[in-house]
Amino acid sequence: MPPENDTVSKLADLIFTLRQKCALKDHYVVRRTGISPAEYNCLIQFFGAGTIGMKELGERLDITPGGVTRIITGLEEKGIVERRIDAEDRRGINVTLTRHGEQVVYELRETSLGLHSEIIERIDPPSRRKVIEAVEQLINAINDWLEANTDTNGGK
Repeated sequence: MPPENDTVSKLADLIFTLRQKCALKDHYVVRRTGISPAEYNCLIQFFGAGTIGMKELGERLDITPGGVTRIITGLEEKGIVERRIDAEDRRGINVTLTRHGEQVVYELRETSLGLHSEIIERIDPPSRRKVIEAVEQLINAINDWLEANTDTNGGK
């Protein structure tokens, strides 16, 4: 049985609002670091990863190869990343954090953890686990929907 119309409408409204609030939160981090929003979106892909291929970055960020190149060029000029030819596939280019880049990503992660700590403190302690579980369920449902609605040829 499909969900009630008001439930669907409420979920759509909440997701829209959440996207807006997350964007504002991200702008707070960006203002403190001196990097652009596009660079921030790229660098958070490196949380837990030291090297990512240019093609994979484009897929993760859902931007064109030219867009990835512009972002990476800006980050290279700031000494945050380096491009290297993939040793296993010489046609591929990998992006690797420099030592300075590792520090920048570490600081981004620490800033993110700090502000998320402040945010979760605003939630009633007994409800915190429920909120996390609900967000996990939402992410899983969106992932399932994306898998079912993304064509295997790279189109959507």
